[in-house]
Amino acid sequence: MTKITFIPTRDLVVFPGAIMPLYIGREKSVNTLEKSLSEDSKLILCMQKDFLVEEPNYTDDIHKVGVEATILQTVKMPNNTVKVLVEASHRIILDNVEESDGIIYAESTAVEAEELEETIGEAVVRRVLKSFERYAKLSGKILPDLLVSIKSMKDIDKKFDLISGNLNISSEEKQKLLEIFNLEKRGYKLIEILKKELEILNLEKKIENKVKEKMNAAQRAYFLKEKLNAIKEELGEDESDDDDILELKKLIKAKKLPKEVKKKVEKEISKLSKMPAFSAEASVVRNYVETVLDLPWNKKTKDILDIKKAHDKLEEDHYGLKEIKERILEYLAVKKLNPNMKGTILCLVGPPGVGKTSLAKSVADAMGRTFARISLGGVRDESEIRGHRRTYIGSMPGKLIKAMKQAKTKNPLILLDEIDKMSNDAKGDPSSAMLEVLDPEQNKNFEDHYLDMPFDLSNVFFIATANDLRGIPGPLRDRMEIIDLSSYTEFEKMHIAKKYLLDEAQEDNGLSEIDIKISDDALLRIINEYTREAGVRNLKREIHSLYRKLAKLVLEKNRKKITITVKNLETYIGKVKYRPDKIKEKKPKLGVVTGLAWTSVGGTTLEVQSVSMKGKGKILLTGKLGDVMKESAHVAYSYVRSVAGDLEIDEKFNETTDVHLHFPEGAVPKDGPSAGVTITTALISVLTKRKIRQDIAMTGEITITGEVLAVGGIKEKVIGAHRIGIHEVILPLDNESDVDELPKEVKKDMTIHFAKTYEDVKKIAFEK
Repeated sequence: MTKITFIPTRDLVVFPGAIMPLYIGREKSVNTLEKSLSEDSKLILCMQKDFLVEEPNYTDDIHKVGVEATILQTVKMPNNTVKVLVEASHRIILDNVEESDGIIYAESTAVEAEELEETIGEAVVRRVLKSFERYAKLSGKILPDLLVSIKSMKDIDKKFDLISGNLNISSEEKQKLLEIFNLEKRGYKLIEILKKELEILNLEKKIENKVKEKMNAAQRAYFLKEKLNAIKEELGEDESDDDDILELKKLIKAKKLPKEVKKKVEKEISKLSKMPAFSAEASVVRNYVETVLDLPWNKKTKDILDIKKAHDKLEEDHYGLKEIKERILEYLAVKKLNPNMKGTILCLVGPPGVGKTSLAKSVADAMGRTFARISLGGVRDESEIRGHRRTYIGSMPGKLIKAMKQAKTKNPLILLDEIDKMSNDAKGDPSSAMLEVLDPEQNKNFEDHYLDMPFDLSNVFFIATANDLRGIPGPLRDRMEIIDLSSYTEFEKMHIAKKYLLDEAQEDNGLSEIDIKISDDALLRIINEYTREAGVRNLKREIHSLYRKLAKLVLEKNRKKITITVKNLETYIGKVKYRPDKIKEKKPKLGVVTGLAWTSVGGTTLEVQSVSMKGKGKILLTGKLGDVMKESAHVAYSYVRSVAGDLEIDEKFNETTDVHLHFPEGAVPKDGPSAGVTITTALISVLTKRKIRQDIAMTGEITITGEVLAVGGIKEKVIGAHRIGIHEVILPLDNESDVDELPKEVKKDMTIHFAKTYEDVKKIAFEK
């Protein structure tokens, strides 16, 4: 005889074949349920004789006849009870019940019904069905599908059980039916019960018809409510189903919601109260109501408008970045003078690792606002911004509403990270959805599809970040104030390392008690020869790598003091990865030019290589070039042809000589109007056999008549050249004003030439 987990039910009888919800609240019963779920999900269910007894005696207080059931579903309710959906399989007689470690087990014997003699059985079944049909018609509580199902059943035992389970009779009457194993006797008992119930229903119908004529609207509503409560009580759904609805109603009273929002939520709760607890739609409505109640409709934090404190906080957290700090302090000053000013939208544009995200956090701290971050990288579905409509179970609000829910205030600082990385597909264009979010005139009534009502975003301080401004659509860019964060110079990086990175690495690696000194020269060497980047992320990694090695050294040799200089740096951190000074030592070369380029990770150099060979005047371009770069190459080629006589080039070279221009790192896309002078120099070099200086870099677009046009990103490009050891550059004359933006450490090291036409470039670029 197998032991199966056992739960006594209160005032509830389950018949074989029935699927029914149970509410389990007693600690032992909950433990037993969890044990059953971890094993085979089987339960024995028998009803208590007195449902008020909290700790029943398993010998005397439990009916001996019950059912074996399978657990289908469990749901934890707000009042610490568990709602369980079970399916009963067959009758059992309880043999023995015992408790072990707070879990109840029972041994039982399965019982089969005693078969009916065919003729008597047919007569009894017909009488029972006829009475049940009349009962169903009078009560109005039996679904027509159930009647069809009962009639189609061939098994009399199952037929009688299904009828018994759907009768509105007391639990004691149902228990008597459960204990009758003889089908003939059970049929007679059903006929007796149905006869009694039909008499009551007829009487109820007469009384109801009389009362109905006299009832006014209020009495009718009260009657129906009381009747509904009685039905729920009979089904065992009264308290537990209403608990969560009552909780939601309490929350509505506690929260100060706007009038329209309150009206909408109350309507949804009214709808929820009429739905079955297990229905999918109830889950959708409940989630919606909880989301609306969690949103900060009226809660605000008080802005810290002390400019001195904000300045000190920004200076403490970040080195440099004067322009952005100045802009934040200006915003706080205006906010103090005009408390009703609309939310501001800033966009920090710069290479990775220059501190855009961490700066936004510092601004939130300086202003005393809560901080929330939305990652927009890779977002290509409009519903991620505007939310999903509530037409299916998985619907949810968009990222903006989720961020507001997370912030818990109406005026947080929200960081829109990687706004240039959004894309679009068949599901919509998220950047178009962002237009409303980032427009101070529109976002006061931002409408999320999931909420389906306006939400005020006008008090939010939005800060967006981007690596490349070209990735942001024009209309969206127009709604934001763009602030450029340029690459750091090696001296700025050294200050950042000394002020923040070294202390952080020392603490993170458990070396707070150890005296570690790193010389400035050693730090500069790490910056120049172990990293090559616009920001400080790789520098941070290298410093952490160094301190991990020092941690190992401290444990192995019990060192208390460590000094790192240029001489012993390689011992700890390994061989250098980059050699910036190598470019200076290169001799002039034929057909190889160093150009200046701007990328999403900052300024860099771009080599252009060219060779000439006998042929038919073709120009071959390789290196994954965009359309603009290809056009620049053809313009440069036409210019060289037009001045071939002045350059002492064979005027028929375009018929006898092929030229191949190659831009190394062929897998990297290259495009943009700044390589014209570089390409022209490479072409002239191979066609005139004149060598080009390798310690100089250049940028600028060329026209077909030889004029040098201004280009963008001058500051980034010059810093990029300085970073790898080139200290002489050629820039377009129209970019002369951009040189003022260069950091003084870079400017004092650089020799800058300005070119109005290509003749100015030619005088400097070629070997004398």
